[in-house]
Amino acid sequence: MATIGNKEYLLAEDECIPNIDFSERIISIGTGTYMIYKGVRELFKKPLLALGQVAIGSALLYRGATGTCDVKKVLEKAAHPEKAEFI
Repeated sequence: MATIGNKEYLLAEDECIPNIDFSERIISIGTGTYMIYKGVRELFKKPLLALGQVAIGSALLYRGATGTCDVKKVLEKAAHPEKAEFI
């Protein structure tokens, strides 16, 4: 059973706990939205570049909406190996 804040959740894992600040979330949402918009506009002019922009923009939008960043989790575990979980 996982505890988030003062509530206990049966199926929640550590992946659900937000690990980025509010300002980072706002910047990610804004940047992701702009990249998706720009990618959709240029879809027929430069299709490969546009699809890349849409993919990265979607990842940023997801990061901002959920508040979790897998890259940041991996970097934090690498910086603090004593806190890492070994299976």
